[in-house]
Amino acid sequence: MGGVCAMLGLLVIIGWLWHLPALIQIRPSLAPMHFNTALCFILAGVALGVSALDSARLAGPALGGLVVALGGLTLIEYLCHVSLGIDQLLFHGDIATVVPDPGRMSPVSSLCFALAGLALLLLGMRRARRARAVLVGSLASVVISISLVAMLGYVFGLPGTYGWGQLTRIALHTAGGFGLLGVALFIIAWHLARQPGERTPRWLPVPLALGVFTGSLVLYFALESKQNQEIAQTLKADAESVQNQITLRMEARIRAFARMTRRWELAGEPAQAAWEADAADFLHDLPDLHALAWIDAAQQVRWIVPQASNETRLDIELTQELRTPAVEKAQREDQPVITNVKAFRGGLGFVVYVPIAGAGKSHGLLAATFHAQSCLDRYLPDAVAAGEAIRISENGRIFYERDAASVPSRSDAFVWQKIKLNGATWDLRMWPTPALAARLNSLLPEVVLCLGALGSLLLAAACFYAQSSSRRAAEATRANTALQAALDQVKTLEGLLPICSLCKRVRDDSGYWNQIDTYLRRHTKASISHGYCPECAAKAFAEFGLAVPEQLQEQLAARNFE
Repeated sequence: MGGVCAMLGLLVIIGWLWHLPALIQIRPSLAPMHFNTALCFILAGVALGVSALDSARLAGPALGGLVVALGGLTLIEYLCHVSLGIDQLLFHGDIATVVPDPGRMSPVSSLCFALAGLALLLLGMRRARRARAVLVGSLASVVISISLVAMLGYVFGLPGTYGWGQLTRIALHTAGGFGLLGVALFIIAWHLARQPGERTPRWLPVPLALGVFTGSLVLYFALESKQNQEIAQTLKADAESVQNQITLRMEARIRAFARMTRRWELAGEPAQAAWEADAADFLHDLPDLHALAWIDAAQQVRWIVPQASNETRLDIELTQELRTPAVEKAQREDQPVITNVKAFRGGLGFVVYVPIAGAGKSHGLLAATFHAQSCLDRYLPDAVAAGEAIRISENGRIFYERDAASVPSRSDAFVWQKIKLNGATWDLRMWPTPALAARLNSLLPEVVLCLGALGSLLLAAACFYAQSSSRRAAEATRANTALQAALDQVKTLEGLLPICSLCKRVRDDSGYWNQIDTYLRRHTKASISHGYCPECAAKAFAEFGLAVPEQLQEQLAARNFE
C-alpha cells in the first residue's frame, strides 16, 4: 500500500514536470492534485514501506514529520490567511488550473496529511504499544472517513464534502490515495494491538465510532453548504429580478420625460397652462411621481406641479439642488441624470433631471421628484421576490426597506447587488425572511448529524458487545477444553462389577472372566504394578521355608489390610 501511495504521487509529479494534465486532473472540470500533495504522498508511502524495517526505523518517523510539517503549515496558511511561501517553493506549475491559491493543496488534504503524518510519527515510538495502536487507529479512521465521504461527494454531487467554501478542493484521485493511506495505517494499528487468542483489538470500538461520526459531521457541513448555496442562488435570481424591475421602471419614466422634453424642443416653449396640464397627466398616470417642475436656463424654478399643495417648500428644495454635481452633469453631457438620495418633505427621495435643448440653446431642465419608499413600493409589489426582505441604500444611507424587521446574523445569508442608474448607484441587499427561511431550510443536515452520532455510538456499543461476547465464548471454550482434558485423565468405574469370590476374577460385558489387573488396564487409564501384601508375603516365606522378617511380622500384627 505504501508503494501504491508513492507511485500515485510520483505519477502526478511526472505530470507536472512533463506537462501531462491527464495525470494531474482526471477531468478538466475536476480539481487537480497539486505538487505538494503528490510530494506528501511519496513521503508517506516511503514512510509506510520502511516502518517495518529495523535497519531504517528512524526514517519512517522522519518522513512522517515532513508530512506533518507540510500539512500543518498549509493549514496555518488557511486559518491565518497568510502565505508562508511553501505552495510553490519546489515547483512553479504552468498548467492552468482554476484555484484561488496557485500551488496550495486543499484544506481537506492538509488536514488528512497532518493526521496521517502524526500517525507515522507515533509508529516510530517503541513504548506504549497499546496506546500507540489506539491513537494510530483513531487517526487512520478519521482519514478513511474523510476520504470516503469526499469520494461519495463526487458521486452524488455534494461539493461540500471535498471542498470547504470557495477554497481549493480535494482532487478525486487524492481522496482515493488518502483512503489507501488510511487503510494501511489502520492495518498497522490492528497488527500492533493484536493479542493472542483475540480476533479483534479491544480498542476497535473507538476508531469505528470516531470514523462514523467524522463522516456524518463532514456530510452535515456538506448538506448545509449545499442548502445554503441553493438558497443563495434563489436570492441571487430574485435580486436580479428586483434590479431589472427597478431599472426597467426608471428607464420607462426617463423615456416618458424625454418625450416631453422632445415636444418642447420641436414645438418651442409651451404655454404654462398647457405644460401644467401635461404635467398633471403625468402625475395622474404615474402615481410614483411626486412632483414635476421646469427649471429655466438661468436655474430658476419656473413652473411646478406637485401632488400636494406644497409649492413653496418644494421650490426651495429644488433651488438648493441646482448647484449639485448631478445638475451640472446633466447640462454638460445633455443626458438624464438621477441625483443622490436626499431628504425631501415627506421623506427621502431623489430627482431625475432631463435637459431641454432646442434651436442650439438650452431651455433648462425638467425635474421629476420621487419619494423613494412609495416609489419603490410600487415598483416592487409582494409578488416580486416574495417572502424576501429587501433593503436599498446609497453610500450607507438606507432609503428603502421591505420586510426588513429581522436581519440574519450570518453574512452568507445575504445577497448583494449593485443597481446602476443614470448617474446613481444603489446597493441592494436581500435576505430570506424568517418565514421563508423556515420553509427553505431543511432538517436533513441535522437529521444526518444526529443519526451519524447515534449510529457511531450504536456501532461502538455493538462492537464492544460482540467483542465481549467473543471473549466470554473463547474463555468458556478454553475452560471446557481444560475440563475435558481433566476428565479424560480421570476415568472412573461405575455400576455393579461381578467378581469371583475365590479367584477374584472380574466378568466383563462379553461374559469373559478377566484377572482384575487386566480388567482395570482395559477399562481405566491406571497402570498396574505387582507386589505382595504382608499376609501373602508371609505365606510365601513359609512355603519356601524361610523365616518371616521382623518388619513383615509387625505389619501382620498391625492388620492394615482388609
